[in-house]
Amino acid sequence: MRGFVVLALCLSIGLHWAALQSAAWVGMAVAYSVEKGVVEGLSDTFDGDHPCPLCKVVKQGQDAETKPQDGQATPSKIKEMKLTLAFVSVPKFVFSPSTPKNWIMTSSELRTRREEPVTPPPERLEHI
Repeated sequence: MRGFVVLALCLSIGLHWAALQSAAWVGMAVAYSVEKGVVEGLSDTFDGDHPCPLCKVVKQGQDAETKPQDGQATPSKIKEMKLTLAFVSVPKFVFSPSTPKNWIMTSSELRTRREEPVTPPPERLEHI
């Protein structure tokens, strides 16, 4: 189930086109580098003047997705409706320091109790 959700998300954001384009670039870089050398091969790969057949398919697919269908908004309207994400700072709450508690740590500081216990001890009430 989780795999289907990830796949749907990847397809909805166009990750499949990025994967295909990356594969096309790798293939072009290898092929052009073998023919013309590494520097010129990489230059021809990314200059946009020497597209491979897979690059053309990716371009056509991306154009087809952005072309408005019947009743759909134009691509310029779609760009306006995209959600803009921004980072906002989280407010920090500052509290005044509390007054320290003076706890008694040793028994020598305790006061002794001077009263004697009640004798005889009180009886329990059991009839309630």
